[in-house]
Amino acid sequence: MKDQNFVGWKVAFFSLLSVILLLVFITFLLFQRNFPEVSEEHFNQQAPGTEDAIFLIRTDKAKLNALIQKYIEQEDPDHPYIVEILVDKVQMRSFVKVLGRHVPVTINFAPEVVNTGDLLLKVETFSLGNLHLPVEQVLQFLSGWIELADWIVTYPKQKLVEVKLSEITVNEHNTIQFRFTIFDLEQDIIELEMAFS
Repeated sequence: MKDQNFVGWKVAFFSLLSVILLLVFITFLLFQRNFPEVSEEHFNQQAPGTEDAIFLIRTDKAKLNALIQKYIEQEDPDHPYIVEILVDKVQMRSFVKVLGRHVPVTINFAPEVVNTGDLLLKVETFSLGNLHLPVEQVLQFLSGWIELADWIVTYPKQKLVEVKLSEITVNEHNTIQFRFTIFDLEQDIIELEMAFS
């Protein structure tokens, strides 16, 4: 009788174990069939691109003139000068004191957008009152006399002033950059890109 109880217990144990294993196997099969296959793709951190987002800004001469004047007033309130975009040129006007009198200074530029999106200003005329001065010598004199912003470069021999718009720091992390795409004064279309990187 002792052997029969021992055998009955073994049969009951292995039967229960078989039923449990069968239920686990059936559950596993149901999961396999009803759930999609897991992708083998792994996370790869992307290096930041040169430009993550680009926004196109379109304006006209009047709005750009207002922005330039506001910038000049904030950055250099002690040196009164005006930079104005006219019908077919960019003009800078100021004055110098000569013998107690204010003598007007006028510089006329022909603007051109270069591949980098910067603005190249070719100096057409430079006048002190009614006297037209030689552009090369005056630009050389000015580049040593006036402290220009880092993003403005003069090339006296070529009679050029480069406005490196792409190098203007807008925020402390330098993640925003601007560049001109169109600077058409006759059509009154000025477009630039604002790129986040």
